[in-house]
Order: sequence, then structure tokens, then C-alpha cells
Amino acid sequence: MGTGDFICISMTGGAPWGFRLQGGKEQKQPLQVAKIRSQSKASGSGLCEGDEVVSINGNPCADLTYPQVIKLMESIRDSLQMLIKSRLDTPFLFLEDQSYPLSPQHLLGYSSLLITTLANQVRS
Repeated sequence: MGTGDFICISMTGGAPWGFRLQGGKEQKQPLQVAKIRSQSKASGSGLCEGDEVVSINGNPCADLTYPQVIKLMESIRDSLQMLIKSRLDTPFLFLEDQSYPLSPQHLLGYSSLLITTLANQVRS
């Protein structure tokens, strides 16, 4: 993965999201995006195959098993936010499934998700 950047991916509208994950604590592998379906919410979000999933809706993924991740994903109803470590060497981006320019609100949203993720890690 190298020194990939952190990216916040947001999708709305509920499942199916259009991606498959692999890895998990029990496999001693980071949780990664294995496959993205074409013409899906994920395909238009900026998510890439090989990206490492750091958190899902503020829940850190490093200590989750694959079944725990599936249970977490199944509990999500409308809005999905994922903090990912991009496999790409690209600058920081906040990508959403809606198309509008980057704004300070996007950066605040990213900061809020990062703070929630870090706070949840400290509690674990």
C-alpha cells in the first residue's frame, strides 16, 4: 500500500453499495476492497479495488473479523461513510456520490469522521 492518503468516501441510498471486501483480523490481513461492481454506487464514489478500509461509519476496522464487518455493513440503512487508505498516490480528497465542488463543509465532515474513528479506537 505504500504511503497512500486517507480519503473519506460517502454513499447514500442504502444497499446494495456495489463492492466486496476481503481480509479481517482473523485472516491477519487489513480489510480491503476486493471488487467494485460497474455501474454501482461504489463505482462512482472514488473507491478503488485494493483500498484499505480504516473505518465504516466511524467504527474502526483494524480489530474486526470479516464476519463482524459483514454484520456492521448489514446494519447500515441509508448512509455509508468509509475512511479509507487509498492505494493511490493522490492528494487528499473527499469524495461523495453527489457531484459538487469541494467545500469547507466537506473538510469538516472528513475531520468529524476522522475524530470519531480515532475516538472509537481509543475506547477499544
